[in-house]
Amino acid sequence: MDNEKNTENKVVLELNKRLGVVISILLRMLPREGSSMNLKEQVRILDNLGIRPRDIAEILGRTQTHITKELAGLRKEKVQKNEKK
Repeated sequence: MDNEKNTENKVVLELNKRLGVVISILLRMLPREGSSMNLKEQVRILDNLGIRPRDIAEILGRTQTHITKELAGLRKEKVQKNEKK
C-alpha cells in the first residue's frame, strides 16, 4: 500500500512539474503590445488565477522571495489606484 501511495505521489509531482512548464510557455505566448510579457504581468496573471506564490516562483523560475516582493508591489499599486478614485 505504501509503495502504491509513493508511486502516486511521484506521478502527481511529475504532472505538476509538467503543468508548470506548460503554463510558463503559454504565458510567454500571450500576445502583448511591443515585446513579450514582463515578469510583473506574468505574476499578476498567475496570482489572479489563484496560484500560490511558491508555485508561481517555481513556474517562473524565480525565488519565492522575489515573487512575494512582486506581489507586494502589485498590491501597493492596486491600493494607490483605488485611492485616486
